Amino acid sequence: MLCISLFLGLLPMLAAAITSQFHTSTKRGLIYIPNSNYPEDNQIWIRPGNDLTWYYNYKMYPNPEYVNHSSLEFVPMLWGAPSSFSDTTFLENVTAQVVQGRNITYAMGFNEPDNTADTGGSDIDPSDAAKYWKKQMEPLAKLGISLGAPAVTGGSSGFTWLSNFTEACDGGCTFDFIPIHWYGSFDGLTSHIADVLTIYPDKKIWVTEFALDNASLNETQDFFQTTLNYLDTNENVTHYSYFGSFRSSTSNVGLNVAMLNSYGNLTDIGSWYLGGNATGVKPDNVTVASNTTMTAPTPTYTVPALVTTMSGAKSIAAPNFLSFVGIGVLAIIL
Repeated sequence: MLCISLFLGLLPMLAAAITSQFHTSTKRGLIYIPNSNYPEDNQIWIRPGNDLTWYYNYKMYPNPEYVNHSSLEFVPMLWGAPSSFSDTTFLENVTAQVVQGRNITYAMGFNEPDNTADTGGSDIDPSDAAKYWKKQMEPLAKLGISLGAPAVTGGSSGFTWLSNFTEACDGGCTFDFIPIHWYGSFDGLTSHIADVLTIYPDKKIWVTEFALDNASLNETQDFFQTTLNYLDTNENVTHYSYFGSFRSSTSNVGLNVAMLNSYGNLTDIGSWYLGGNATGVKPDNVTVASNTTMTAPTPTYTVPALVTTMSGAKSIAAPNFLSFVGIGVLAIIL
């Protein structure tokens, strides 16, 4: 009787843990990924009350739909190599935005320059990148803009490229923070961040792309919650942006990463990322005509299983932790 009473007493707390909003954060940003087939999706990320504070779109100029949303700070990026060493288009464009009064306090340079073009990289030689940086990025520092280092891939080739880049710069390239890209396990991410801080102990970290790719829904949700809890409590990480702002039917990193299902409805991860409740909408792979949406189904809440490869329950966000406690109590009673 005592065990049953104890379990019944925990039910309200467990229900609140499972259905409550995911914790909010001022570090949270958006990776804007254009989708000409479903332009209506662009409005999802600027709905009132969401949790996003900044965004980038791999370009030098902001999205037209977001120009008047001052609460969502735009961060321009010099994605790849300019047309020539004399080309200063990026510098001129960003400078003009500052002169016009746009709040630009950060800028990033070169997306995965150590990666090939056919796999999404900008594929730039480190010595060439150093010349481009001095011409296009370095002058922005004089305007008071904080600069993010080239965003290399999360492997040994990335460290090698960045080392060769700084050597080629010969002291002439400054950057204030290190953007990180990571696709893989939570343990791998924390280890990678530790490695970056060992090499650059005086720099802050931005995790500008991250996801657990091609995993099950439970594993993906566990990774998402554990990682966000870690990033939000890590003082060395000041900004992060989850790679998933697209429909599951268009995802190239697995369905379950996506923040929208095939019909453009927010999945649990999508809603949590914006600071909302779980929706019960599962990612799917359905061909949907443009401008077609479907009303979200009645939410059904499931508690993801604990992934044993994670670094311990202490890293789990509070809602999941309480859920695990509840499951343990129920198992004891049964």
